Amino acid sequence: MDTAQTVTRALGLLELLGKHKRLTASQIIEMTDIHRSTTYRLLGTLIQLGYIRKDDASSMYSLSPKILTLASSVQEARDIKDIARPFIDELHKKTLETIHLAVLDNDELVYLDKRESNRNLRVVMNSKTGSHAPLYCTGIGKVLLSGMSDGQLHDYIKTVRFIKYTENTIAGIQELLSEIDEIRQQGYAEDREEHEEGVYCVASPVISSAGETIAAFSVSLPSVRRTEELRLEIIEAVKTASDKISEAVG
Repeated sequence: MDTAQTVTRALGLLELLGKHKRLTASQIIEMTDIHRSTTYRLLGTLIQLGYIRKDDASSMYSLSPKILTLASSVQEARDIKDIARPFIDELHKKTLETIHLAVLDNDELVYLDKRESNRNLRVVMNSKTGSHAPLYCTGIGKVLLSGMSDGQLHDYIKTVRFIKYTENTIAGIQELLSEIDEIRQQGYAEDREEHEEGVYCVASPVISSAGETIAAFSVSLPSVRRTEELRLEIIEAVKTASDKISEAVG
């Protein structure tokens, strides 16, 4: 069985248990028409991964609470987007620049929302809602990294590959750690053409009442239009929005 077929069948089993709540292996085999040995193998794998559980007394399978954790994560992302929307709209009206809102998704970020710039001279970016981007060379990504615990950050660093997107892309661990320390102190991050040529951005966190960085957002503009005065104005606007969104989330 190829990987795609295995994944399809495993997801099918999860959907089946979601619909019927509790089923025996025989009932699952009858409903899915999957070979007996394949069914038991898939069930065993899903149990091992923690997505389903088996009641030894009744031999019935059901979804585990881990599924609820995944569902709550999706709902949390939707909630953050809804809560942040009026403040993102306000920031967009104030700056007229491109705005992104994103959350952590394993070792990358995923965009939840985007507002395009209304200016004639604006950045043209490949980003869109639902797309992913690296953490170490984007403003939002570096903010999300700065919100990690030391243990989480250590785990990320062990696996990250420093791909050189531009001449300004961070190229090593020490350079990244140094910048993360600075971000933690100042409360915002800058992307100086590190991921895309000609794009400058300022990013800041969304912080929960528990003090955790649960999302981040950024303002992006063409590097050629950036002046020191505009840079300071954007930083101030982003930090103000960060406080407002974090307060609303909390």
